[in-house]
Amino acid sequence: MSDNNENYILFYDGDCGLCNRSIQFVLQNEKSNNISFCKLQSNYTEHFFSRHNQTLPDLTTFYFYNHKKIYKKSEAFFKVVPHLKWYYQPLLLFSILPKRFTDWIYDWIAKRRKKIGKDFCFMPTKETKERFIN
Repeated sequence: MSDNNENYILFYDGDCGLCNRSIQFVLQNEKSNNISFCKLQSNYTEHFFSRHNQTLPDLTTFYFYNHKKIYKKSEAFFKVVPHLKWYYQPLLLFSILPKRFTDWIYDWIAKRRKKIGKDFCFMPTKETKERFIN
C-alpha cells in the first residue's frame, strides 16, 4: 500500500475482543468505506510507525492515521467519529473536555478491555476483507 492509499488507517489490538467489536462497529456505521484497518501485531504496523518516526505502538491503545498524522487514545476516537453516520456526530461534543480527562477515561476502559470484550474475534466479509492490511 502506498502513501497515496494511506489516508485513514485504524490500528487496533487484534487479540482484544473489545477492539475487534470496535472495528466491527466502525465497519457497520461508517458513512463511506474510506478507513483501512491494521492489527498492531503486524509487520506492516512496525514498518509504518518506523517510517513515520514513531515509537512502536502500545497494545493498550488504538491509533488512527489521518492524512500524515497519527492520533492515539481519545484523540484517535474523536478523529474517527466524523467518519461515522450522522447520528454519532453528537459524540464530538465530548471532544471539548480536556484531553487529560478523556484519555483517563480511555485508559480506564483499556485496562478492562479484555474483561469487557471477552473473546470476540471479528472475521471480515468478502466485501470488507480488502480494507484490512496484513
